[in-house]
Amino acid sequence: MSPRSRNMLLSSAFMLLGFVGLSRIGAQGAIPPHFPLSNFPDRVGEWTGVRLPMDEKTKALLNADSYSSILFTNTPGTPGILFFSIYYDRQTPEKNIHSPANCLPSSGWAILSHRVDALRLNGPSQPPVNVNVNVIQKGLDKQLVLYWYQERGHLFANEYRGRIYLIRDALFLHRSDGALVRVSMPIRHSVQDAFRTELRFLRTLAPLLPRYIPGSSGQTELAKRTNKPGLSAGVRQ
Repeated sequence: MSPRSRNMLLSSAFMLLGFVGLSRIGAQGAIPPHFPLSNFPDRVGEWTGVRLPMDEKTKALLNADSYSSILFTNTPGTPGILFFSIYYDRQTPEKNIHSPANCLPSSGWAILSHRVDALRLNGPSQPPVNVNVNVIQKGLDKQLVLYWYQERGHLFANEYRGRIYLIRDALFLHRSDGALVRVSMPIRHSVQDAFRTELRFLRTLAPLLPRYIPGSSGQTELAKRTNKPGLSAGVRQ
């Protein structure tokens, strides 16, 4: 069995345990109020974005409750950074987060290198976030992809850790909502240059995410404003 097949099998087994636990509980727990991810702003600091629509085939494949796909640039004529995030208010066997480690190769991208970096994205007072850092290539196109998972207040890079969180939170919080956060850009000069650019962008973008991706109950000030207009109720039965 190839490493990729083994990883997919293990991931599916952990996910199945979480779904079994959630199905036995019944009703979904209350999700903290949040803005729809589809309303994520197209201006972030010095970066201005253009929204990119998702084709119907990809929409059907991902089956997400909300998503955002925005190409951000800060200087005309320079490569942009693609911000892509998908959100599920309740993960099931039919609708759940697809790992880029599996999706990228199946889309024809070769993963040339992979590492996990602990990055301070939310200011010096907040703990670092473990982020997957991948160099990928398809034909002559080479890109740097950074991604992590953001689920019910957990921010993590390892999908197996995420399955453990899913099982525990399904049992004790009655929740399985979560999101994938990913940014990517072409590598024009060096991996280091692309990494510095993406890191600078993420340090502006990441603090905005809790408004659109619900965390743990009471985690953010926004989540306490249950009567604020425009917020998703965050409760599904």
